[in-house]
Amino acid sequence: MAIDATTSEEFSVEIRPGVCRPDWSAVTTPAARHALSGRMAARAGLLDKWSQALEPNEDLVWRMALDLYAKNGRSPRANEIAACSDISEERVRVVLHKLQLRDLLGLEPGTDAIRYAYPFTETQTGHHVALKSHTLNSLCAIDALGVGRMYRSDVTVESRCRLSGGSVRVTTGDEGRTLRNVSPAGAVVWYDFAYEGGAAANSCCPSIAFFCSEEQLRRWLDQQSSPRHGVMLVMEEALEVGRAIFGPVLTVPDQVSEEESRAPSKSRKVVL
Repeated sequence: MAIDATTSEEFSVEIRPGVCRPDWSAVTTPAARHALSGRMAARAGLLDKWSQALEPNEDLVWRMALDLYAKNGRSPRANEIAACSDISEERVRVVLHKLQLRDLLGLEPGTDAIRYAYPFTETQTGHHVALKSHTLNSLCAIDALGVGRMYRSDVTVESRCRLSGGSVRVTTGDEGRTLRNVSPAGAVVWYDFAYEGGAAANSCCPSIAFFCSEEQLRRWLDQQSSPRHGVMLVMEEALEVGRAIFGPVLTVPDQVSEEESRAPSKSRKVVL
């Protein structure tokens, strides 16, 4: 039963000038640091997908898709992204397929329709995030916790304990930086490292879940037919991981300058 991860270099990728992902400055606890390090080690293929900078049009389509997802409460259509980005609809469709190859979103098989764009999905996963006027499905527990910092807006997450089915509810404060309330107080997150098939949505995400307590998580791990590899995180640690992964996604360079002026000193980054 693995409840820890081997530490590794704090790799990050510059997704646009001055914006690095994951954001190691959001991580202060050893467990969260181990989770991100273990994630990088176990998902080398994902790091490879991220390591080449997006072209400006690709980055714009990615950000517009996520903006519209939150604004409309559903996955956006190619023509809607085109209207907001001043890029032709035909080109948007081509770019969406390129973003899928980077595991930044997923399309319905054989179509250009967005099925998911991390952290959101059209699939009912049991993880519900109330963001402003909409309630959306998130792909996993960490994705749900990262939404607030990604959109600079507090959220309420409603989910279920993977073992008992008991309600787990989390609300954030300070634009997704902090926890305002966690119920039950001892709720934890299992952060699974599995990664195969080129997409986190189909490999690790289904097993990254909330549990009512550490004991519930341990019982669930004991019931698995094969050992799971990952890290148990208390909610504060899980929020740090979500912030580190999703906080930079919609950040533009001007925001980086403003936030860095208020931020504590950062840990060393290796930018690929």
